[in-house]
Amino acid sequence: MLLHDALKEIKENTLQVHLNGLLQTNDRIALKEITRQLQLENVVGDRVFGSFAENLAFLLEALKTGDRASSCPVIFLLDEFDLFAHHKNQTLLYNLFDVAQSAQAPVAVIGLTCRLDIMELLEKRVKSRFSHRQIHLLNAFSFSDYQDVCKDLLSLAPGFPDAQFSEEWNSNLQHLALCRVNVSHPHLNAADFVEASRLRSLDSKANILHGLSVLEMCLVIAMKHLQDVYSGEPFNFQMVHNGKICLTSTGAANCQSFLLHPFTIKGSWLATMLPPTPP
Repeated sequence: MLLHDALKEIKENTLQVHLNGLLQTNDRIALKEITRQLQLENVVGDRVFGSFAENLAFLLEALKTGDRASSCPVIFLLDEFDLFAHHKNQTLLYNLFDVAQSAQAPVAVIGLTCRLDIMELLEKRVKSRFSHRQIHLLNAFSFSDYQDVCKDLLSLAPGFPDAQFSEEWNSNLQHLALCRVNVSHPHLNAADFVEASRLRSLDSKANILHGLSVLEMCLVIAMKHLQDVYSGEPFNFQMVHNGKICLTSTGAANCQSFLLHPFTIKGSWLATMLPPTPP
């Protein structure tokens, strides 16, 4: 809200580019979005760029055109900034910071993130272009304030197409915010936060494997091995069954290469628990 209010005051005199790490998952997608928001499609025209580097070079050249006295300032707002730090080689971040530091064009880059260790995610060359200006905003909300904020963010607007659904949704939110608070449990304690943290950090893939029998687990291990060997090429159940036999016949010489696979070794204890394959 603070940044939103500040940008509203200078909106008429600046160009703003909004990027989100959840939407622009790599530099190529982010570059296309920057081009669209800066309305450079007409400038690009029918030009075909042979690589990402050429496209990036064109954008940087466009940003550097002009000077600080006559050019319109450009503000880049990178929400979920930590996700941009995971892009390959952090090429986009490096070039944006580099342009911002140059004296040719009035460019500012603002990153928004909830991670306090964001500086540790940046490469040395990116840090060298970063101004190291950080503003930490720590809220002093009470529990009731947090409830109001959550309800406001999750509530559907009055103009939602399905009025009945919107009314039911907003009504259920009154109970959602207090799902762990009731008459017998009026206050949140440390165990509630531990349980909530545990539920958030659960591995969804591991949960899928919970409850599988030993035989089913061995079949999954065999399928994973075949997928790695054939690099995504199709395979049939007979091939999976042969891999399962290798797991149950650890002494077979023809299965040596299969059993030496790292994940197969980890799963070898499962093989000892399997009954022998019937003839």
